[in-house]
Amino acid sequence: MREQEPDSAASAVFPHGVASGDPLADRVILWTRVTPADGGASMPVVDVRWRIARDPALAQAVAQGTVRTTGERDFTVKVDAGGLRPGRPYYYAFETGGERSPVGRTRTLPAGAVDRVRLASVCCSNYPAGFFNVYRCLANREDLDAIVHVGDYIYEFENGVYGEGSGLLRIPEPRREAVTLSDYRIRYATYRTDPDLQEAHRRHPFIVVWDDHELANDAWAGGAVNHNPDQGEGDWATRKAAAYRAYLEWMPIRESPGPGFRLYRSFRFGTLADLVMLDTRALRDRQVPTTDLEALVDPKRAILGATQEAWLFNQLRSSQRAATLWRVLGQQIMFSRVVPPGRPVLTSDTWEGYQAPRDRILDFLAAERVQDVVILSGDLHSSWAFDVPRNPWNGYRGATGEGSLAVELLAPAISSPPLFTDPALRERSVLLRALLPHLKFLEGESRGYILIDVTRTRMRGEWYFVPSVLERSAAETRAASFVCERGSAHLAQA
Repeated sequence: MREQEPDSAASAVFPHGVASGDPLADRVILWTRVTPADGGASMPVVDVRWRIARDPALAQAVAQGTVRTTGERDFTVKVDAGGLRPGRPYYYAFETGGERSPVGRTRTLPAGAVDRVRLASVCCSNYPAGFFNVYRCLANREDLDAIVHVGDYIYEFENGVYGEGSGLLRIPEPRREAVTLSDYRIRYATYRTDPDLQEAHRRHPFIVVWDDHELANDAWAGGAVNHNPDQGEGDWATRKAAAYRAYLEWMPIRESPGPGFRLYRSFRFGTLADLVMLDTRALRDRQVPTTDLEALVDPKRAILGATQEAWLFNQLRSSQRAATLWRVLGQQIMFSRVVPPGRPVLTSDTWEGYQAPRDRILDFLAAERVQDVVILSGDLHSSWAFDVPRNPWNGYRGATGEGSLAVELLAPAISSPPLFTDPALRERSVLLRALLPHLKFLEGESRGYILIDVTRTRMRGEWYFVPSVLERSAAETRAASFVCERGSAHLAQA
């Protein structure tokens, strides 16, 4: 087997390409999907050979084997390929019935002393809203250790509800809203035919977590704003389980044993950084009205759930005690406070609606002296940069960062409509810039990604924007850059 050209067409057996994800120092998840000619009617069981090697021609194999897939997994294939060496590029491919997949490239995490790590932070890829030019830009980069996707990898809506894809020939299947297991599987399959997304997956390992649209808009543990049983969408537990199953089948993610919903996990980049991925969606309590001041600060309300919150504290404590230099939290929604305490919030779907759990995290950072924390967020289809003090209006100095406990970087959307598509939100942003001393950057017109460049002395966040999603392009512009020096918890424009 040899590496194909980057844009060569996948075979009829492997039309969704290949992917890798959840890299560790000695292993990585390899993924593909086999598409039987007749939907599997004549071949309900398919044996797929896989190989991972040190070279693009796959001649220097380090591991190989055969895995079996069936319609029970939607003919998806997932291999946890072990026995690898830290911080190395590897190449892999699949083969069945005389047909082979494209050759993918992946990379293991480094171990021991590490001088530099580069991650791309992305979110909100909406198929009918436009082309995935951001994915193409990322595919073209040669300097990434991994792509961190913090949610809204797909959208559940029917075409026309949030993006009209007819003019771009990007109508998501099924054409109705995704509700059932079959619906979610077909929706993922539609997205994974996109050549730019395929190429990003082929060239870089992904570390992913879901947000609401992999389930339904504004989801919480027991329901969602966009789930309507009285309109024939059935019970929420069935829909949620279907969304979770399809997510595990179609994403290159290491699956946790046992029942329940567990997507939170961590990754160690040697002694340089720990990446802690959180699920703020599937385990949270229901959102409350933005004016319910008592509920907004209720200490009994959860966004992570008790088990995940305790796990997070243990991860942070262990990382600090191990003398790891940086702690990066990958999660879905804005963490920072944008409204003073005791006032109605702008939205209760972010951490603003779960103020007690947020305060517990900040109190933990202060009490345990956990330093050098970087929070990666998405969801809002806009770009933000914050210092993260407990109270920006009391005990914090914006010029120096005194009182800040962490920094937060919010990635813009890949293709979803930007925040300032709404003129009222654009006008509100003028007030926010004036009223928020901890806000360092806000841009709500553009789509793009953040390059997170971590060294032993500083973290740099660079925003890259694409000019349009209405035609395919690999053009991008570096729009902003902020640096956080170790020990400062403070962002300065670079």
